[in-house]
Amino acid sequence: MTTGRHSLATLRPATPDDLPAITALLEAAHLPPWELEQHLDNFVVAEQDGRVVGAGGLETYPNCAAGLVRSMAVDEPLRGTGLGRRILEWVMQRAADDGLPQIFLFTRDAREFYVHFGFSDVTLDEFPEAMHTSAQYQGVKRFGKEFGIVAMTKR
Repeated sequence: MTTGRHSLATLRPATPDDLPAITALLEAAHLPPWELEQHLDNFVVAEQDGRVVGAGGLETYPNCAAGLVRSMAVDEPLRGTGLGRRILEWVMQRAADDGLPQIFLFTRDAREFYVHFGFSDVTLDEFPEAMHTSAQYQGVKRFGKEFGIVAMTKR
């Protein structure tokens, strides 16, 4: 049986009405809300008491056998409760359902969290060329070292 406050949060696919709440979560976590609308079909939100308290998504690309985990954020009081794990598991399952054998991500503060799920460090050169046009990729390429951002992947 699951215990703790996260048991009250339910996961559901994101809708356009969730964009302001997702943006607020990302800004509170100091993450960029770039291109959310274009990838909203591959986003999940965690809702508790009618409020969005977590989010995460998958960015996919035409003719590319990999996806990009992005915009993973959990409301500060719920961090450490397992909610982030549930969101990441949803995103990884979405990638598997879409037939993507590899997923990439960028992180600044959660490297150990992702290592726990089998992610390992990579360089930007290891990202598929299709991802190079992504705002996420371009932002990290330009400012990643300055902000201590780590690139990771999982097969």
